[in-house]
Amino acid sequence: MNKAKTSIADRLSAAQVAIQNTLADTGILTAVAAYGYSVEKINAGKGVYDRAVAAVNAQIAATGAQRETTAAMEAAKKAAYTAYQSLAKVARAIFIQDKSKLTRLGLTGTMPKSTAGFLTAAYALFENAGAPEIQSLLVNYGYDSAKLQSERALVEAYDTANRIQEQAKGAAQQATRDQEAALKELDQWYSQYIKITRVALQGKKELLEKLGIRSLSGKTAAQRGASAKAATTREAKKSVGEN
Repeated sequence: MNKAKTSIADRLSAAQVAIQNTLADTGILTAVAAYGYSVEKINAGKGVYDRAVAAVNAQIAATGAQRETTAAMEAAKKAAYTAYQSLAKVARAIFIQDKSKLTRLGLTGTMPKSTAGFLTAAYALFENAGAPEIQSLLVNYGYDSAKLQSERALVEAYDTANRIQEQAKGAAQQATRDQEAALKELDQWYSQYIKITRVALQGKKELLEKLGIRSLSGKTAAQRGASAKAATTREAKKSVGEN
């Protein structure tokens, strides 16, 4: 099986067909048992398949959860940035001649771009804006104690959403690693089983096909199409040459 060109769904389906149809056919079971694949061993393969399905489902769920938490984090980030920038602009306008207060509010430079840097700056801004000598002036521009608290809460919400998103990202990455490991185990089991089955069922094309195994001697539809196309091309070239 060419894993690079085969979807996860196809890999699971191929293994499922081979395992279930083996267990459902006493003729196939008898043949493969002679080559070491007892019912117990086939059921062990089913266990490998079941674990792969569970891992794939878990990965899908974890990826979905990550996307949801990322969307929530981005919304919280936007709200927190707006709250920070609004207060920063008002404070800069009020204290344009008071560098000491701007320094106290952390507004002597540009807004940090990193998440950690922004959160540190935002917490400092709202915390220090609540100082009596600063808030007594800010209140005249709409920033009373209640508004400072509600705006700070937006920063806290972003902080929380960011932590949750990071946890979800880690869970999704682990789920992907688990999925890859489970699929690798299944691919190895299936690959070996198919090789042995070709020997056990040699000359029994209909049983191989029942397990979803194409006869090595037969050509696929694509191969037959390619052969027909090549023959047509040769005939066309031959016709041109004769003319």
